[in-house]
Amino acid sequence: MGDEYPEWLRKAKRRAREFIDRLPPPKYGAPLNLEDILSEDEELSTVESIDDMPPEAKKAYLSLSLHEVKSSAVAIQVDARAWYEEYVKSIIPKGVEIMNTDEAVRRYDWLKDYWFKAFPMTLNRLTAIHAAYSRGGAFIHVAEGVKVRDPIQSCFIVASSRYAQLPHSIVIAEPNSEIHIISGCTAPSMVGGSLHAGLTEVYVKRGAKVVSTMIEMWSRETHSRPLKAVIVEDGGEYIENFVVLDPGKSIQAYPTVILRGVSSSTVMRTISIGSRDADVDIGEAAYLFGKGSRARLINRAVAMDTSVVRQRTKAWSKASGTSAFLECSGVIIGDKAVIETYPTLKADVKDTELYHESAVGKFSKNQLIYLMSKGFSEDEAVALLIRGFLDPKILNLPKPIEIQVSRIVDLIIKRGIG
Repeated sequence: MGDEYPEWLRKAKRRAREFIDRLPPPKYGAPLNLEDILSEDEELSTVESIDDMPPEAKKAYLSLSLHEVKSSAVAIQVDARAWYEEYVKSIIPKGVEIMNTDEAVRRYDWLKDYWFKAFPMTLNRLTAIHAAYSRGGAFIHVAEGVKVRDPIQSCFIVASSRYAQLPHSIVIAEPNSEIHIISGCTAPSMVGGSLHAGLTEVYVKRGAKVVSTMIEMWSRETHSRPLKAVIVEDGGEYIENFVVLDPGKSIQAYPTVILRGVSSSTVMRTISIGSRDADVDIGEAAYLFGKGSRARLINRAVAMDTSVVRQRTKAWSKASGTSAFLECSGVIIGDKAVIETYPTLKADVKDTELYHESAVGKFSKNQLIYLMSKGFSEDEAVALLIRGFLDPKILNLPKPIEIQVSRIVDLIIKRGIG
């Protein structure tokens, strides 16, 4: 299958293979034995209907409630075996292209100018493995001036045990365009020992706006390593909502936005729940390279059971007139969970304003006493405070997604404090 790639991509994949054994493992996140779960290349075949997907994959997709959101288009990948896409022709505007990345790189030679141009291929062993063995992914291109009213969906499902899913997605929003992408990543409950390491590169051109909403809900023995880098040009805006409802066995994510353009901006909001014995290492970074660029990073987490949650946020200013605000907040439920918070501010210029707020611990006794004085039990009071802390309304999600996120949060809270 790889022989059908263009020569530039075959060359890039050969080069990546040469680096694998020479690079260190990822700096953050639980260690992985990647060699045990790599698979041979598969034929990525197209299915005509969601009903043609494996039953367990379809059930996992429906559990995210993405199908209830009015969308311009839907793209779903199962392992690297099945690809499904659907367009709502009545609402998707002309100038929007969505296809599997494998097809896109064969069709458009100019994609070599975007392949691993935002994300460093040789960052570590995992990124080199991804570059060498990636299969599939979603390619989304929005033409100049086109504004997509309804979201575009993409969903990646790991349906096989001891398997590595390595999709490479590329999003290009041309000048003055707008798009909202909703991505779901999940696995059926019986899947174990697998890895999802999807890598996404987003290019926000002059005056464009991209909103990305990511929802992750993994089976308890699955590992997730979503990799993402974003480049924002003059006047561009990138907004990200990242929701981790179930981290599986471990998750590590550190989406990075490079505000390269003048007056470019980003808002990144993360809410995550650590449960069971999960290892959760989640953060975000913004590099303010463009004059007058702005960033706001908000990271909220709840640690339950014996989970360990690490929050990492970073803002680095290298241009004048810039500003950034970081918020890291964590709540511990139970006596054995752990939260660690690592906010980082760095300035290479004096004409910048960088701030951060951090708070970790349990809810205050005064809050609990107040609610209990209104007739709530202690467990009910704790549940109310967690719901307020993780309120998905702060993310401005489509209503069906907001309802499903709230429902799942409620179920997790009841189990965690029951």
